[in-house]
Amino acid sequence: MTVNLPELLRDSLNSQLSIYKEIHALQNDLLRDLDSKNELDKIMGLLEKKNALLDKVRAENSRSAPFVDEWVKIKKEIEDMITEIEKLVLELRVQDEAMLQRFDQESQSKNRIDAFRALR
Repeated sequence: MTVNLPELLRDSLNSQLSIYKEIHALQNDLLRDLDSKNELDKIMGLLEKKNALLDKVRAENSRSAPFVDEWVKIKKEIEDMITEIEKLVLELRVQDEAMLQRFDQESQSKNRIDAFRALR
């Protein structure tokens, strides 16, 4: 999809974080005004501003949805590769141990076993 996916996601998340911080501050103002029984017009204005900010968050979520989907896909592919690598490394260790046991069983020379261990 895009070469700079991490940067696009970071920018989107920073934008959303900024909007949520604005909403948080607005909520504090709203709660304070509700507690002080300020006029209804001011409270309604704050609620309208909050709705506008929530619309911005929804718009940013829609804009970044394809990037998030791509990120999830890439992350899954990476996790699958890491799992496969870990599995193969464990199997290699088991094979190494099996080879060492065979060397020992066949009474091969100590030098040969030490040479094999050094190559691991």
